[in-house]
Amino acid sequence: MVTSAKELQYVTNVGFCADFGGRGFSLPTSMAIRSDGTIFVASRGKPSTAGSNGIQIVTADHDFIGQIGTYNSALGGMMWPTSIVLDEDENLYLADEFYHRITKFDRDGNAISSWGEKGSGDGQFNQPSGMLVKDGNLMIVDSRNNRIQTYSFDGEFISQWGEKGTQEGQFNLPWGISEDSEGYIYIADWRNDRIQKFTTDGEFVLSIGESGNGLGQFNRPAHMSIDSKGNIYVADWGNQRLQIVDSRGQFITSHRGAADLNPWSVEYLSSQDDERRARESFVPIYEPDTEDVHEISARIEPYFWDPVAVHLDENERIYVLETGRHRFQIFESLNS
Repeated sequence: MVTSAKELQYVTNVGFCADFGGRGFSLPTSMAIRSDGTIFVASRGKPSTAGSNGIQIVTADHDFIGQIGTYNSALGGMMWPTSIVLDEDENLYLADEFYHRITKFDRDGNAISSWGEKGSGDGQFNQPSGMLVKDGNLMIVDSRNNRIQTYSFDGEFISQWGEKGTQEGQFNLPWGISEDSEGYIYIADWRNDRIQKFTTDGEFVLSIGESGNGLGQFNRPAHMSIDSKGNIYVADWGNQRLQIVDSRGQFITSHRGAADLNPWSVEYLSSQDDERRARESFVPIYEPDTEDVHEISARIEPYFWDPVAVHLDENERIYVLETGRHRFQIFESLNS
């Protein structure tokens, strides 16, 4: 079991700001890891740079493979991607909160179908976010409708549960979704600053966390993943950190990030003399004169800046995706 931040060993990071497309990411919001280690990253991009959103395909060894989709409303296009997930056949699904729809791509990146429209009825969404493949179906967090919907892989509506509120089992802008090895469902209840645990049918089991910046407290948790021991890795977005709690919700450790310059950044600086010299002469401020954790993360490059998702690969290496720095950091547990 991880007992201190020092027992999380930093491995590497992958990413680069690619506001105009190409190698790198632009305000990434979600990632998915295929069984062969290929990594898909959904970039939300900026409104002023239409070529920056899409699904980038990379590896943990810093290979850039290509991109799926682009900025448009046609089948396969996207505007505000919030989540991606892979099914058992390695088809990829993308949730778009602007178009209130789900788009399905085949293994080769070809758009197959899409479904959804804005609304609160069966088969409708109001800003869909997190997705989870579960028992041959697709569970989707319908964020502004404060519910979880289940569909077949072909977009056929199956069921829904959840409602707005602060009581156990209720939601206020839920975002991420995950499951543990026993099949329980976990929801990042974003505005209620907690993680909630449910059965597949939506029966409430446990609430983890409360509002705050202390140990085991959350400020707008965005996503979580659960390891084989039941430990829960939480992207504590508003507190700019990764937190780990056990299966009962007891605090284990937290981490602010440890990134260094990755090969893409080194390659860029080697070809940009002015930026390289400016960087070499820059004296970093390791103790900024502020208590704003977001501002601190913005100034200290190794730190997480808006950690929005956390995933575990088949070896239980930990991937933390950062919107603000257009990258993901990879860690290992020294006790795994």
